[in-house]
Amino acid sequence: MDNKLRFPLILDGFWLKILALLTMTIDHIGYLLPPSMVSVVFRYIGRLALPLFCLMIAEGAVHTKSMGKYLFRLGLMASFISIVIICSEYIPFFKNQGFSMRDEGIIFLDLLLGALAIYLLRQKNWYIKLLATLPILYGIASFTADCLESCGCYGKILWLPFFMRTQYGFFAILLSVGFYLARVLTDFFIRYQSNLSGIDLSLYDNSYFKRNVLNAFSLMILFMVSTILYFVGYLLPDEFVSWDLSMQFCAVFSGAFILLYNGRRGYNKAWFQYGSYLYYPLHLAILYIIFSIIGG
Repeated sequence: MDNKLRFPLILDGFWLKILALLTMTIDHIGYLLPPSMVSVVFRYIGRLALPLFCLMIAEGAVHTKSMGKYLFRLGLMASFISIVIICSEYIPFFKNQGFSMRDEGIIFLDLLLGALAIYLLRQKNWYIKLLATLPILYGIASFTADCLESCGCYGKILWLPFFMRTQYGFFAILLSVGFYLARVLTDFFIRYQSNLSGIDLSLYDNSYFKRNVLNAFSLMILFMVSTILYFVGYLLPDEFVSWDLSMQFCAVFSGAFILLYNGRRGYNKAWFQYGSYLYYPLHLAILYIIFSIIGG
C-alpha cells in the first residue's frame, strides 16, 4: 500500500482557506456591485466558498487539540457579528448611511453549530449523539423564520430574532455534519476493503487510496446536501424565499477543489489562524468604505 500522498492531491488546508476567502470576497464584491452580468458571475463564483469553509470546520472539529477553545473562537466571532447586525438596524447613523445587515444572518453561527453538531456526534453515548440533531433543528428554525418574514404575511418573527439567525439556514450546518459523516463512511469502507484484500488496516492510514475515497464521499455529500437545498427552494413559493436557493446549487463545483485536497493542514502560523477569523469583518468594512466612496 502506497502511503505517500501525491498528485493530484495538491491542495492542503492552507490553500483551501485561501480559496474560500478569495471566492467569498468575490461574492461580496458582486453583492455590492450594481446589477449586471459581472455581478451575477461574481455571485456564482462566490457559491464555491461555503463548502470549503464547512470542510475546514469538519477538519478542525476532528483535529483540534481543544474543542472548547475552538467553539469559543467561533462563538466569539458569532457574537461580534450579531452585535454589528443589531447596530446596523437600530443605530440611526448606520441606518442613515443605508448600512443594514438585518437580512444577512451570522455565518459564524452556521459554522459554530456545525462544529458543535460534529462534537456531539463524536461522543460515545448514543443519547449525547442524538443531541447533534439540535443544531440542525436550529438551522431549520432559522430558515423557517427567514421564509415567514420574507413572505410578509406574519410580520416580524419574534420567536427567533434576526440577530440570532444563521446565514444559510440549515445548509452549512448539514454540510459540515455531512463532511464529518464522509469520514465515518470512509472508515467503514476501508475496513471492508482491508478484510476483502487481506491488507493490514494500518497500511491504509494516510494513504493515497484512503484520501481519494474520503474526497469522493465528501463530494457525494456536497451533491446530496446541495440537491436537498435546491429542491426546498423549488418547492417553496417565491415569496417565501429571500435568496436564490437554485444559485446555491453551484456550490457543487467547489467539489473540484475538494477532490484535490490532501488532508494536510499546511501553513498555519498563529497570525494566519486568527487572521482568518478577523478577515470576514475587516474585508466587509473595507468593501463598504470603498463602495460608499465610489457611490458617494
